[in-house]
Amino acid sequence: MTIKHCSIHKLQRSKPGTEAKIQLRPDEVNAEGHIVSLFEQLKLTFQRSTQKQYGLFDPEQSDNPLPALLKKYESDSVSFSSLTHQAMDHLKLQFEKTPEPMNSHILFVVDELVEQQFFYVFWINHTDAQFINTDLDVDTLEYINPAKLNFAFKIDMEQWKVEGWDQYLSFIASKGNKELTEAFKSFAGFISSVDLKAQTENFLSVVDDYIDSQEPTKGEQLKNKIVEYCIDQDMSGAPVDLDDLSTQLDDENPAQFSSFVSENKPEVKKEIYTDRASLKKYVRFFGRDKNLSISFSSEMFGDNIVFDEDSDELIVKHIPKSLKAQLTRYIKRKQSS
Repeated sequence: MTIKHCSIHKLQRSKPGTEAKIQLRPDEVNAEGHIVSLFEQLKLTFQRSTQKQYGLFDPEQSDNPLPALLKKYESDSVSFSSLTHQAMDHLKLQFEKTPEPMNSHILFVVDELVEQQFFYVFWINHTDAQFINTDLDVDTLEYINPAKLNFAFKIDMEQWKVEGWDQYLSFIASKGNKELTEAFKSFAGFISSVDLKAQTENFLSVVDDYIDSQEPTKGEQLKNKIVEYCIDQDMSGAPVDLDDLSTQLDDENPAQFSSFVSENKPEVKKEIYTDRASLKKYVRFFGRDKNLSISFSSEMFGDNIVFDEDSDELIVKHIPKSLKAQLTRYIKRKQSS
């Protein structure tokens, strides 16, 4: 990872309904020391977020200057600082549509990895904390919590250039304030292009078919390998590469899985993003209500755990030792009372 360009600006509205103001840094931040550490932490939070959406620049949003600015930046027609200054003007215009107060720093970064560039924008909030100062009085300070991201987006500059690829823009927005969310979405010009849950369910349906075509003893092992790979890719912010996944599933026949998917689900792309929650549900059953919470691996189903659909009964065998001890103590207390 190499930060090629980096800059920080500020957007502020102290009271509801007042004018939003921006404070611009005239030059770039030197990409060393604390800023590198902050970016790495924010980037990790972004990658691991389960709230990410994938899409593209909304073709209907003709007033979005970001695509043109990024193209000018790539052709050296505008500097990175100029790009971010004009982007901040655009951000201010979007947030003038809402009366909501805000006080945030905006971090712009161009990250270069193996000659591939990624454009990041992070909305950085601050949290108040108490501390004891040198006069032994209790005072307050503001600090950045990089583990919490309200708004952010990333543009894969190489994917953006691929004709027909509509998942080059990944986006995170807080659900806490609808007006601020809509303003930031308009700033990014983001529109979702994929239903992650539906795409994941479609992919897992062909995984089921593939597992059924294999020897029964290999089924659960294959299922877990596929899910682990997909979750690892999601945690790193990368799509699932079916050819790479296929190679990892079978060394002797590395194209077997990807060929099976192509033949049986030709609509599944060679690279897809997946929904982490759907993946976890695929290998783990869980449910809860007011009085009961239960969770178990799908590997246990049909052997140690049996479900009778007609009677709505779940039979659990070989329960965990800790649970058995609790039940034993409870029964003894009941019998002695």
